[in-house]
Amino acid sequence: MTKQYTYRFRLEPNKEQTAYLNKQFGYNRFVYNFFLERAINLYKIHNIKFNYYESKKIIPLLKKGFPFLKLANSQSLQTSLKNLDAAFRNFLSSRAKFPNFKKKLSSNSVSIPQYFSINGNFLHIPKLEKGIKVKFHRKVYETVKSISITQLTSGKYYVNMLVEKEFTPLLKINKVSGIDVGLKDFAVITAGTDADNYNSLKISNPKYLVKSQKQLIKLSRQLSKKRHKRTKTDKTSPSSNYIKFKNKLSKLHEHIFNQRKDFLHKVSLRTVNDSQVIVLEDLNIKGMVKNRSLSPSISDASWGMFNDMLKYKADWNGRQVYKVDRFYPSSKTCSNCGSVLQDLKLSAREWTCPDCGITHDRDVNASINLFLEGLKVGGESAELTPAEYAPAGIHNTGYSRHTLKQEAS
Repeated sequence: MTKQYTYRFRLEPNKEQTAYLNKQFGYNRFVYNFFLERAINLYKIHNIKFNYYESKKIIPLLKKGFPFLKLANSQSLQTSLKNLDAAFRNFLSSRAKFPNFKKKLSSNSVSIPQYFSINGNFLHIPKLEKGIKVKFHRKVYETVKSISITQLTSGKYYVNMLVEKEFTPLLKINKVSGIDVGLKDFAVITAGTDADNYNSLKISNPKYLVKSQKQLIKLSRQLSKKRHKRTKTDKTSPSSNYIKFKNKLSKLHEHIFNQRKDFLHKVSLRTVNDSQVIVLEDLNIKGMVKNRSLSPSISDASWGMFNDMLKYKADWNGRQVYKVDRFYPSSKTCSNCGSVLQDLKLSAREWTCPDCGITHDRDVNASINLFLEGLKVGGESAELTPAEYAPAGIHNTGYSRHTLKQEAS
């Protein structure tokens, strides 16, 4: 089974290469913003929708009007146009919001589909004499199809290498997992082979954002006191101290993101390795994030990213991921007798079944019900629907104790 896979490695460009890359980012950002503004005006005035193939023909004319674009890689400019076309398609399909103009101070990237080479630990790209040093933390055995270079807001540079990678499905096992995610505990996982043989475990929520909150507030206050633009019309140039503290704040945000991503990779990989069938709740995360009091905690937990990781890793390894119906009362249904307590409040973390008298932990009970639904996959189950697959230390009882390893981006 062959899948597209992206390796990501850190770049260490020198001053000359940094200046060159920053110019390339600017050229691609200019083309993207130019055609976005053109598309908006054409639609407002003439009701003409964006067309990639028609816009592609204008790039040579654009180079005559703006000679500095001749220094850019022409294929990279075309890729920027393809990205804009994809942004419009996602908007029209209700998968994303309307495309925004790219800003200089946000993360930047440039795609190089051809005419690049990798010699040892150096990456050679068009119109740059010397190779850029790459920190390879693993070997790439596959043929690299295309690359893109990204600069994060922290100032770090990375190269993303797209390859066609062969994946061998794992051996099938007779094990099902039901996962109930939450805020107090990141997840409660119930795993087993049948209704009489299963174990439940709670995975504590690391809350990386909460742990770094004081440091974030301190850096934000220090940053706001430095000299910088206060309004859009303000022409004050940022001071060197402002740039220094801005980089510190960006690095802290990046560190929090990396911590969270590392944790999610470990939990998702272990779950996929130890389960043939994984059952999740179909949560309305976009709607839940609108709650101002809960949105920071929900964003910090990153349920959506966790679900995406489970889906593509299951796809790679020959596992199945299912979602129960959004209105299935997993928390209100007694996992022992099946009766439903309709008036159960969200604040009640434990409840006693009025029919059989068993006291349930709300989250554990929900995960057991999801696990029981997973057992029905081989039979008839109206509650389960296959999840759509995406295209890229835990105390454990009942799970295999293999070493947790971080998966590279």
